[in-house]
Amino acid sequence: MELTAAQIKDYNENGFLMLDGYFSAQEVKVITDELPVIFEEDSPRRILESNGKVRSVFFTTETNELINCVCRMDKLVTPAMQLLGSPVYVHQCKINAKQAMYGDWWQWHQDFVYWNIEDGMPSPRVMNMVILLQEVDEFNGPIFLVPGTHRVGIVDAEPQQSALDEVKDAPEYMSTLSANLKYVIEKQTLSKYIEAKPMFSAKGKAGSVLVFHGNLFHASLSNLSPFDRNILIITYNSVENKLMPVDKPRPEFIASRNFTSIEKISNDEILKFIKKEKI
Repeated sequence: MELTAAQIKDYNENGFLMLDGYFSAQEVKVITDELPVIFEEDSPRRILESNGKVRSVFFTTETNELINCVCRMDKLVTPAMQLLGSPVYVHQCKINAKQAMYGDWWQWHQDFVYWNIEDGMPSPRVMNMVILLQEVDEFNGPIFLVPGTHRVGIVDAEPQQSALDEVKDAPEYMSTLSANLKYVIEKQTLSKYIEAKPMFSAKGKAGSVLVFHGNLFHASLSNLSPFDRNILIITYNSVENKLMPVDKPRPEFIASRNFTSIEKISNDEILKFIKKEKI
């Protein structure tokens, strides 16, 4: 499934696309039916909020057969190849959970600063595919984006000492995953770019997909609604943009060093995971 020339132009200009209703209700249900099992797994790949609720669960392409299948679907891989201009591999894959009434915020940041400094990614030839697993509205923590900021390069790359202090008794990589992030966009920087182009709130029905550039400014608020807001984020990187060696590499489940290009599969493959109702 290819993007149109107009969609590619919009992405290159604004740094993101919103694909409404891209996954069917049946496809979304296949994924959401798996979430209870995913959230219950006690693993370093499961990141918790300060209140003990699940914040994120990370995957490698070997840790969950269903998620592996989603990552290889033609409807995701083909657009990623179009936008990055090469075959791709999965750099990172995760469920970001904002549980009803408890899900915390994500501060203003750029993803690429983490992938560059922490993981050794040479250039921002990388992008996210975000699948909305429930309807996202103004109350349950939509992702906010600043159009055009994917072209400004890395900004505000000094680490926050408060983030480092908060996780001093935990693995160092936790400062890149918690509500108190290691690298954030400062108020003055954000104000400057929002004056040029106002923020966009990525709201949509379940099954919609947000596509956005690895350098785009983005953030999200807490979930104050009584309904969960879960998203599946797949980060595709160009196979021509392989990670360089770093002194303290983050775990494989956060930054994959398996640079094998993805072999696309039929979109219908996900339907083999439909759970049969018990009689």
